[in-house]
Amino acid sequence: MQAHRVAQARRAVRRILSLGRRRRRRAAALAALGLLALGSAATSAAAAAPSRAAATAALARAQPARPAPVVRPPAPPRRGGERRDVAAPRAPTSAAANLSTFLELRNDYVSRGAKGFFNAAVIRGDYAFNRSFSLRADVPLAYAGGTHGERHVGLGDVLIRPLVRAVGTPRFALLVGSDLHLDSATNRALGSGKNQVAPLVVAYVRVARPARLGLQLQHAVSFGGDPRRDDIQASVVRPFAVVELPRGFWIGPDQSFHFNHLGAPRVVSTSVLEVGAELSDRVQVYVDPGIQVSSRGAVDWLVTGAVRWAFPQPTPGRAGTAAPVPCVEGAAGE
Repeated sequence: MQAHRVAQARRAVRRILSLGRRRRRRAAALAALGLLALGSAATSAAAAAPSRAAATAALARAQPARPAPVVRPPAPPRRGGERRDVAAPRAPTSAAANLSTFLELRNDYVSRGAKGFFNAAVIRGDYAFNRSFSLRADVPLAYAGGTHGERHVGLGDVLIRPLVRAVGTPRFALLVGSDLHLDSATNRALGSGKNQVAPLVVAYVRVARPARLGLQLQHAVSFGGDPRRDDIQASVVRPFAVVELPRGFWIGPDQSFHFNHLGAPRVVSTSVLEVGAELSDRVQVYVDPGIQVSSRGAVDWLVTGAVRWAFPQPTPGRAGTAAPVPCVEGAAGE
């Protein structure tokens, strides 16, 4: 009897041990399945990560970089706690064309092929009574070379230009004025030999934050001067553009068509590409290489280089400064 009970107890222990083994096996199988599932999920996530990174990089490349906004430097305090405005040279001006006060030293060189050359060192000054009215004076020291090697040096034709900004908005500006060319040349080869009056109209349109388009129309008529020289009656159509670049640089494609109504050549086309830079808040430099083609087939090349110093522009009630602008802004009809 006691042996029978011991045998039954052993069978019960075996059953319990067998059930424990089965449960452990099931748990191990479930754990293995879980590990396999986690491994496959990690593998799929790792495979998807490069594609997501590539998509993010493609999206970043698809969004063009935007230039950083121009920050104006703080102005030093004045007496009495007042402050003055400091112009940011690389920031766009408030209007499409603001007149300013500056002094410019420039040199214009024109190659005339077999006919020689013409060079003029010009002192140019613009005085802006306000941002809508200015007065310009050009005093050239000319140097010309002739066909037979002769050389002439002296004063050229002086130019005076009053200019008025009739309309000025952030997107559009209209300027009207007139050039007065004086027959002041000390030698026949250094000037036109005639006094001239040349009314002009210049329109500006800001098509984008850094880009402006312009069109100048001008008509010149001569009077007085040397009676042995031919009279002058000519018109100029001049489309141009100004594109501001980072770090204070700009470029200005410039195309003009000169129509001679009395003499020859009848049409002269002048193509110029201006490249300029701001060296400081008040100093600008630029160079204008170009080419001239006449209706007679003559081809001449030209180049202009200049440095400009800008001066503060006073405004009623406070002392302010005018932001310097590319030279095309106030130099239509060079």
